[in-house]
Amino acid sequence: MKILKSALLVVVVLIVLLLGIGFVISSEVTLKRNTVVNASPSSIYEEISSMKRFNKWSPWYRIDPEGTTYIFSGPDSGIGNKMEWASEHQDVGTGSQEIVEAVEGQKIRSEMYFGGFDEPGYADIILEETDGGTNVTWTFEGDMGSNPIFKLMGLMMESMLGPTYEEGLANLKERVESKPLFSVEINEINVEPINYLAIRETFDTTKPETIGPRMGEIYGQLLGYINTNGVMGAGQPMSVYVDYSDTGWTADIAIPVAETGEVSDESIMAGQTVSGKVVQGIHMGDYHNLDDTHKQLQAYMQFNELEANGNGYEVYVTDPTQADTAQWRTEVFYPIK
Repeated sequence: MKILKSALLVVVVLIVLLLGIGFVISSEVTLKRNTVVNASPSSIYEEISSMKRFNKWSPWYRIDPEGTTYIFSGPDSGIGNKMEWASEHQDVGTGSQEIVEAVEGQKIRSEMYFGGFDEPGYADIILEETDGGTNVTWTFEGDMGSNPIFKLMGLMMESMLGPTYEEGLANLKERVESKPLFSVEINEINVEPINYLAIRETFDTTKPETIGPRMGEIYGQLLGYINTNGVMGAGQPMSVYVDYSDTGWTADIAIPVAETGEVSDESIMAGQTVSGKVVQGIHMGDYHNLDDTHKQLQAYMQFNELEANGNGYEVYVTDPTQADTAQWRTEVFYPIK
């Protein structure tokens, strides 16, 4: 019994000692890790400035991907982009993370709240060009509050969170360095639906010399119908892709209109593009390399695990009668979910 009392006394003394330490130590905690990524700051910035993309390399996402619920709000990226999560897994828990500062190609700062803590934490990801690519520094700073238990937990932050930060930076490095290279400008934007009148045609890619003249004939027929019937045009000529094969493709060769109304010509059909989010590619130059732009958009969607949501389409922004083909602008759109 005397031994038990002595042991109990030791435990009590340790608890009091620890609590005493907890009262006097600083409540502030900091952490810093860095790595060098063989990529440009702009390429890395794309992956850190969006919470949805953050989950592509986040070490916490991989802990409980099936059991965690995520809610995203605000803009798709940059300041105001926010993620909330909830999981029963003890290493994930509940919380939120919102980007509160963003400097294009240089830095993002996130404010984070974790379940059970009233004070927010802050994380910076800083990008600096170096000879070997880009130095990526990931920091964390927070205030554990006045609770001595939480302050003692802060002492263990380096050993608890440091390895996770290192894992996250390794994931980010692997993802960015495996990213396909894109020679065209690619954006994720939201669009309104486009009403159009069109003639559906199948083109033989083994006879490319026939494609341009046939499209010209179709646009002429559509314009004739529009002018004869008093239909109001509403944009540049376009093509909506319906089907592909090894030797050709089928598309609705179309002209946007304000309202389709009742179509009296049996060879002409009315249609509408899908509204909502799209991946947009900007193709500059003549039409000979348009297929490469499509392939780059498809590679972008595959890399970012984006699911198609309807037929892709092209809008021919520049009149092809302009002599300088380098200035021809074609916008390619792929609707996504």
